[in-house]
Amino acid sequence: MRLPRLGLFCCSLVLAMLAEYCAYLNEGGGGNVRRALHVIALTVFFMVMTLVFEHFISWLGRDSKQTESSQSHPSILSRLLRRIAPDFTGDRHQALKAAGVMAVCWLPYYLLALPGEIWYDTVQQVLQWKGLPNAITSGAWSDHHPVLDTLIFGVFYQLGAWIGHPSVSVALYTTCIAAVAIAVFVYTVRYLAKSGVSRKAYLGAFLFFCVFPFIPIFSMAMVKDAVFLPLFMLFSVQCMEVARTKGVCLKNRRTLTVLIVLAILVSLTKKTGVYSVVLACILLAFVVAGNRARVKLLGTATASGLVIFVALPLVLFPACHIIPGGKQEMIAIPLQQSALLLREHGDELPKAEKDVLTGILEQDAADDYEWWAVDKAKGTHWTEQRARLLHPFLRIWAKNAVKYPETYARAYFLLEQGWVALPNAIVNENLQSNYLYMRTAPSPNIVTSDLPHSKHTRLYGGIDQFVIWLGNQFFMQPWLSRAFWATWLPFMQLYETVRRLCAKELSWTYAAWLVPMLVSVPFLWISGGSVTYEGLRYLMPMLGIAPIGCALLTVQQQPSHADR
Repeated sequence: MRLPRLGLFCCSLVLAMLAEYCAYLNEGGGGNVRRALHVIALTVFFMVMTLVFEHFISWLGRDSKQTESSQSHPSILSRLLRRIAPDFTGDRHQALKAAGVMAVCWLPYYLLALPGEIWYDTVQQVLQWKGLPNAITSGAWSDHHPVLDTLIFGVFYQLGAWIGHPSVSVALYTTCIAAVAIAVFVYTVRYLAKSGVSRKAYLGAFLFFCVFPFIPIFSMAMVKDAVFLPLFMLFSVQCMEVARTKGVCLKNRRTLTVLIVLAILVSLTKKTGVYSVVLACILLAFVVAGNRARVKLLGTATASGLVIFVALPLVLFPACHIIPGGKQEMIAIPLQQSALLLREHGDELPKAEKDVLTGILEQDAADDYEWWAVDKAKGTHWTEQRARLLHPFLRIWAKNAVKYPETYARAYFLLEQGWVALPNAIVNENLQSNYLYMRTAPSPNIVTSDLPHSKHTRLYGGIDQFVIWLGNQFFMQPWLSRAFWATWLPFMQLYETVRRLCAKELSWTYAAWLVPMLVSVPFLWISGGSVTYEGLRYLMPMLGIAPIGCALLTVQQQPSHADR
């Protein structure tokens, strides 16, 4: 086995072992021989998928115009596609045509979801807007969820209330966010088309945004992640332009201003957004030419940090009586591991350590431990007691990580298995349509908020069950698995990029297009859940940027001379 494939084998083996370890945690025993055979089969499977991905990229990179011109009599389907497909290198009329085509493709999901899909967190934010008790506060605003998102949802809610009914507000929001998402996706494809990627690659990206059902379903949802997605996509395009021009574009004040504004908005619409911005700017600093460009990138990161860590908590929150978000979100994984530690080894811990753990965890966290979510361990409030116990807790948590590594590993991988494990009989790690989410009998919070709820639960339940059934079919399972979008596809894109860099078939300026993916993956792996409905919204950025990694591999593609 030659060196390039040795790296593929090692990475595939690691992915296979992680997937099988998660299956072991769910299913229990099964014999070492059986587990070893599963690991071998999964290793081969991951390697084959990567090789198939290479051939797919080679096909994308072929000159589609030359292929079409070589056909003396193009088929009816080819002529029809050429007539329908917009010219993404054309003028604004072509952009409007592209937006219209995408809107038509999204229309069934829009009509099915009307007035719109509402998530649990959004209900709490609307209650805060109305000053009513909710799961987080007694009526005050809280930064537990980003304040800007609460403001956006509240404004739409108020508009609907003025018009006559909150259902109107949800429908209005759904219409506006769908229009924004379509415009951003079309803009992204136009950028790819004008940046040297193959015609098949950017048309494939457009087709993906149009017909992959989870794109419109999640893009039109009334949830904070749907607000974050178009802003993150625009920020990603700006990062790609910075990399492509090696920072020269930052000499333009307008471009620099747009980058800074988008970085701040990304930071304001997702709790981990500021960290993604900082990490992206640091990575881009290694690609750009000249210290001035690096200073501007680091300045962008600094501006985002000042807004999030200085302006909001020290100025805006006190002035507007907003409750700051708690630190429990940052230590959710250690809290989850400590809850399982108390449950399994509580009798073995010294009383002082046990008192610290029970003091910082939610009440009865060990007894109420849920392997699939951190909510029962972390809670929603950050009290003075928890703040006082934070540093002792971190020392105790680190100390017991050495004594009980298996317990910590089990708590972590049960929580995050959706990003690496194949769906099994115990846990469904497939993508799902979230039409059933918040569609059941109304909870007291929904009744209080006056937000609409649907009585057609059988219809939405049937849709969900069909999607789950489809994802469990042999040929569909890989493509509808959460692990494919969260880990496998990013790995394949990164692996192929490294190979092409080594073979000098790709420049670093285009390889840096992977930055949006590289700053998204780490935060998936510290999320509060991966197999629940909540885990689905964490994947939204990965779905949005998935075509970018494929497109970059078709830029300036040369005949392969790599050692295969």
